[in-house]
Amino acid sequence: MAYVGPEILVADVVLYPSRSIIKQSYEARERRNDSTLPFHLGYGNLNGDGFGIGWYSSSQVIRSDPCPCTFTSVTPAWNNDNLNRLAQKLSSGLIFAHVRAAYPGMPVSEQNCHPFAHGNYLFMHNGVVAGFLDIRRQLTAVMKDEAYNTVQSFHSDSAVSFGLFLHHLPDMNRRHSPEVMLRAVQATVSTITRVQRENGIKGLSLLNFVVTDGVTMVATRYASDPEAIPASLYYAEGYSYEKKEKENEVSSAVLASRTIHSSSQPAESATGIRGGAVTGEGDYGLSYAGAETRVCFVASEPVTGCASDWNVVEANTALVISKDQRWVSISSPLPALGFRLPAPGFFHASPSDALTRATRFARSPGGF
Repeated sequence: MAYVGPEILVADVVLYPSRSIIKQSYEARERRNDSTLPFHLGYGNLNGDGFGIGWYSSSQVIRSDPCPCTFTSVTPAWNNDNLNRLAQKLSSGLIFAHVRAAYPGMPVSEQNCHPFAHGNYLFMHNGVVAGFLDIRRQLTAVMKDEAYNTVQSFHSDSAVSFGLFLHHLPDMNRRHSPEVMLRAVQATVSTITRVQRENGIKGLSLLNFVVTDGVTMVATRYASDPEAIPASLYYAEGYSYEKKEKENEVSSAVLASRTIHSSSQPAESATGIRGGAVTGEGDYGLSYAGAETRVCFVASEPVTGCASDWNVVEANTALVISKDQRWVSISSPLPALGFRLPAPGFFHASPSDALTRATRFARSPGGF
């Protein structure tokens, strides 16, 4: 799940929503079924092999330190008190969150937990590079030394994919335009499919990548077989994002506040860190009060309960989000055996184009 918009408490996107990434870590609804995997992976609903969050500092701090911060752990996201504590104290205008189900041959370790970071960039992946263990050396041989040295784990197809993305940037230590970032993502997909083809890899690759430099975000929904269903991916956009309070919740909140303040115990001990996360859970939604897009989510499963908030990202396309320009657009297809640039004028789509696009809420397997 990725959030772009005004600065917000991390808990409001990671912990509190009724279909938050925490809930999806033990009750994923759109995991893609795969009979070739062990049963708990091929047909399960658990993403309990670690988690991670990534975020950028406030706009005041980011001018002097544009690099993101990450917090990862191999414990399940639903049972990590440090995640609860941090999420209730941190605010950011760009947040990544990922829960992991490790594929066979890819160890459960913090080095393999997403998101991955280097310089200005954050990267996460939902899916798998088919035949990764057989083509790992060939993939890493493509990289220039500078990109190779950033790879956090050579046991992770996702970490190596991030290294390939950095390799395809003109300069991996600075920000680039949306056009340049999209080209680097397309080149990464192209490199993976080319190396697989040259080595006779026939399996299905699922390459749902999300990468950002703190200003531009690119997300892909890609399956190497054009006839296959990719892992699920949605986006939602609106003017604001907020909790939907019920009428009886207002009076309950006032009563709870009075009870806590009249107690001799501090507020934190009266509710508890984990208790605070539980009592904060509720339904969130997007509003469309203004004409412009100020908030955007990208997620494997919808985070809010309102189906009309969410649009399905079409198969083998890329979603490009610019925090500066505040627009959302869908690119041209990413072909299975190469890549081509978006059609001329692609980067001039207006926010209203996306808002007027028919809303769709189709269930497809997968999830992060």
